[in-house]
Amino acid sequence: MRTNSISLCSCKTQYNIKKAWILALLTGFMVAACHPKPHNVRQAGRDALESARIQLDSGNKAEALQLFKDAEHYSLLANDTLTVAYARYNIARCLGYYADKQETVSLLRSAAEGFSDDYANRAEALRELGDFYQIHSQFDSAEYYLEQAIVYAEQSGSTKAKRDVLSAFHTMYFNAGDYEKSADYLSQFWQTSITDADDNLLMYYYHDMGNIYYACGYLDSADYYYGRLEELVTHADPNEDTWFYYGVLSDYAEECGDYETACKYGCLYEEGNNLREIEQQENNLALISHKYDSEVMRNELNRKIIIKQRIIVIVSLVATLVLAALLVSQIRLARRRKREAEINAELFHFKQQNKDLTQKHAEHEQIQQDYADRLSEALMKEQRIMLLLDNYLNSNKKANLLKDLETSVYDLSRHYRQYDRQTARKT
Repeated sequence: MRTNSISLCSCKTQYNIKKAWILALLTGFMVAACHPKPHNVRQAGRDALESARIQLDSGNKAEALQLFKDAEHYSLLANDTLTVAYARYNIARCLGYYADKQETVSLLRSAAEGFSDDYANRAEALRELGDFYQIHSQFDSAEYYLEQAIVYAEQSGSTKAKRDVLSAFHTMYFNAGDYEKSADYLSQFWQTSITDADDNLLMYYYHDMGNIYYACGYLDSADYYYGRLEELVTHADPNEDTWFYYGVLSDYAEECGDYETACKYGCLYEEGNNLREIEQQENNLALISHKYDSEVMRNELNRKIIIKQRIIVIVSLVATLVLAALLVSQIRLARRRKREAEINAELFHFKQQNKDLTQKHAEHEQIQQDYADRLSEALMKEQRIMLLLDNYLNSNKKANLLKDLETSVYDLSRHYRQYDRQTARKT
């Protein structure tokens, strides 16, 4: 009976364990169904990245920075390493060269690693890191990262990447006061650009070469390059680059004492700034519309993701509570079974003791019965003795009767001595 009870309890335990496993699997399926789809999260990260670039191009760094951080967040959830790298690279750019050094360096290093085999963008990230160090006058660190950048730029085969790194080398050595190396890297920059050079690149080359010769004190050479710059600027279509160089030519003419030319280019520079502000205002109107559409799309996607995450939290909480309740019930059941086992063990022990006591009581009754039988037999013998005594008194054969009496008495004494020894031995 006890074996059947244990088997029944074991079957119930296995049944409860199966129920727990089924409940856990159902919970897992529900959580998986409610979890945001990876492609939705990945798309959210890329949309945020594109919106951030538009904001950055429009000059809204604060908005762009937040969008780049959103892009990083969603791309990390979707394990989209390339988008994460783009986001971190642009976050560092938005923070600027005078942001927290440790944070900026960490972002750019992470971006460079994230670009992996995309050597062109990896070179850009390392170039940005070199620029950051050279702005802080840490030229050894800047040179170290720029040397890595030029290697990746050459591996990429991208003319733009190589040109940007050579330009960074030129700027770094110019700021460090090594004008010879600066001019050498600027010449390499122009040799790299000459196949697809446009007016903007040529203006950049003339301007920076004029700066180098002016800093070295070679004024004739500086005049030559600034003269070539002036010719190019005056014949170029007005745009942001030409407006910038109007200011450069105005400052140089003022340095040379040609105030009339300085005033002329200064006025053109101011006019260009005014036109740029007007254009910026027009762009802002279009940007506001685009921003509204982007924000609506982003908020809608965020709302869906938040709702799904809340559903996940609720389902997980309910599943946790159910599993906890099941675990508590199993613990209580185990304790009850343990108590039942203890009670059964005590009952078995009690029954065993009772059986032993019953056996001992039966043995004592048997001893008492034997004692009573022997006592009855002794009384019968005594009765016979008394009869013999009576016969003795009434018989003429006194000698024989006396002998029989003596024999009977002696045998009875020996019987009692043996009975006492046997009783003592049993007890």
